[in-house]
Amino acid sequence: MKQVKTVYRIVIPFLILGVFLFAVGCSSNNGGSESNPNSQQDENLSTLEAVLENTFTGPNQELNRLSNDPENLTVIGKNSETKNPESPNELVLYLEEMYQPHFTEEMYNEYVGKYVFSYQVKENDEMDVNDIDIKPKDSDEIIYDFNANVTYQKEGSEAEIYELKGQTNFSEKGQIQEFKLHSDDGLLEALES
Repeated sequence: MKQVKTVYRIVIPFLILGVFLFAVGCSSNNGGSESNPNSQQDENLSTLEAVLENTFTGPNQELNRLSNDPENLTVIGKNSETKNPESPNELVLYLEEMYQPHFTEEMYNEYVGKYVFSYQVKENDEMDVNDIDIKPKDSDEIIYDFNANVTYQKEGSEAEIYELKGQTNFSEKGQIQEFKLHSDDGLLEALES
């Protein structure tokens, strides 16, 4: 009888420890974004949607006001004299707030220079982006292809729909590090006419 009690004293703690370790090993925590790649993908999709909506919806009255304010512009006068705005001015601060969190530093500067002002809508025109479709690309990098429809109506004209097609690459930090607009279906020409 004494031998049986000794065996129980030795075996029972190991048995309890084994059950505990098994239970802990079988449970998993998918709450953190590090362990759930879909969480990062969802953030990337939200980021790209926000950028497309900010750029292709308008008129953006605040952007128009700031970009037309001489206090925010570099003026080149006679004899090539230049007057630079104070830095950072209201326009720079506004653009940083709207776009910079979504981009790497290099891509932010390129995006603002290439897309934000090019697709800026005049006060009496209207533009709206919808039907945004974003698909991850099968790649080692974080790349998404996107399509979106932009409805643009010039004052006094009928609304027309333009299809955007492009691609964007994200950094590991969830910022856009490359943005390519492959086609705007003639939207830029319509805005400039």
